[in-house]
Amino acid sequence: MDEWKAEVLKRLNLDPFHEIGPRELVLLFLLSDGRSPVVGEEVIHLCFFLYPYVDTPLSPSIILPRLSEIDRTLEALEAEGLVERRTEFVRGRYASVIRLTERGTAEAKKLQGQVQSSWIILRGMAVRRGVEILGELEALKKTYNGRSPLELLGLLVSKLEAEGDSILWHVRGVDENVKQSIMSLVKQLSKEMKSLVRESYSWV
Repeated sequence: MDEWKAEVLKRLNLDPFHEIGPRELVLLFLLSDGRSPVVGEEVIHLCFFLYPYVDTPLSPSIILPRLSEIDRTLEALEAEGLVERRTEFVRGRYASVIRLTERGTAEAKKLQGQVQSSWIILRGMAVRRGVEILGELEALKKTYNGRSPLELLGLLVSKLEAEGDSILWHVRGVDENVKQSIMSLVKQLSKEMKSLVRESYSWV
C-alpha cells in the first residue's frame, strides 16, 4: 500500500486496516455460509462478476461471465493445497465442486478474524468495514450457490434488465460498445425466456 494512503487512513481514524484482493476474497467466499462447497464453477465467477469491489477483466465466455483473475486465483489456491476442485454428481447433474481443504479453512479463518474487526481497502481505493464485506460475500453465496447454469443465466438477465449496465462499471475491458451489445442481448434473452415460461405454463 502507498504510504500516503496509510497516512490518510490513520488521520481519519480508520485503523486497523488491511488491503485485500481476489485471493483473500475467494478464501472468504469459500469459508462463508458454514464453509459450504460451491456447486458449479460458474457460480463463483458470476458472484464476483456481480460484486463491485473485484478488480478483474472479463474473459470471453459463451454464456455466463468468466473472470480471468478468478481463474488464476483458483489455480494458485489449488496448487497451494488450500482449495480442491472435483467433478461430482449433485442434484441431478455433474458439476465442478469447489471447497476449502483443512489447510485452506485454517488460513481463511485466520483471514476472517483479521477482516471482521478491520477497515478493508479494495481495488486500491474503496474503504469499507470488514464485517460488511463478509456479510455481502455470504449473501451472494447463499443466493447463487447450487443453481444450474440456466437458473444463473435467468437471474443474471433479470438483474441486468432491472439495474441496467451500471453493474458493469467495475469490470475492465467493457467499453461503451460492449455495454450496448450486452444490454441488447439481455433484452432479447429476457423477452425469449419470458415467452418460454408462458409456453410451458400453457401446456399445464
